[in-house]
Amino acid sequence: MSDRACDCCESASEQANKRTDSHDRWLSERPVTNARLPPDMARRMKQLLDAESLETLGDFVRKLRDAASGTITIDDLCHASTETPHRATVGSETYHFLCFYDGVALTYLVDKPVTIQTESPAGKRIEMRATPDGSIEITPADAVMSFGVAADVEIPGPAGPIEEVVYKAVCPYVKAFPSRETYESWAAGVGAATVGMVLPDGVPIAAALVD
Repeated sequence: MSDRACDCCESASEQANKRTDSHDRWLSERPVTNARLPPDMARRMKQLLDAESLETLGDFVRKLRDAASGTITIDDLCHASTETPHRATVGSETYHFLCFYDGVALTYLVDKPVTIQTESPAGKRIEMRATPDGSIEITPADAVMSFGVAADVEIPGPAGPIEEVVYKAVCPYVKAFPSRETYESWAAGVGAATVGMVLPDGVPIAAALVD
């Protein structure tokens, strides 16, 4: 099974977006929240949040928090009613999520070690363990993650609900991968604007979202 998605049904404009150099979609600046986003991704995120200016993931987090309705809690995460490949274990309790990044966010909402297990789009297993002192262990060590936004962005009305709209547009493109190469293979065939980064660099984004 491949990490690459079929692009046979995509429009010409979507395929044109994918011709952006892969290096432009790899965020290596530290902190990653300060790295400039590719133009197509910045444009879609700006449209999603009705923002006048949005150039970095840090801008996205700040504007999302400004638009959201209060502090994020455990109940606000994207819980699944059945078992999924994306789960987080805290003590004797296991949570199943629609998106693996909810497990990452959970590490900032509890004061206990959290073990996160997820699968790449091709079914490769990735595991992360985070402790309250901030230490992180990831298997495989070269694991990376993506962050992205859908090609067709739904604009929320003046009364929201902005969180649901953002989940729909962003969560399907927040994935974990065993390596940069598998991320780039997947990104080349998906109809969304995405960026990639090593998994530890993406963890602080969750802290900024929930703190």
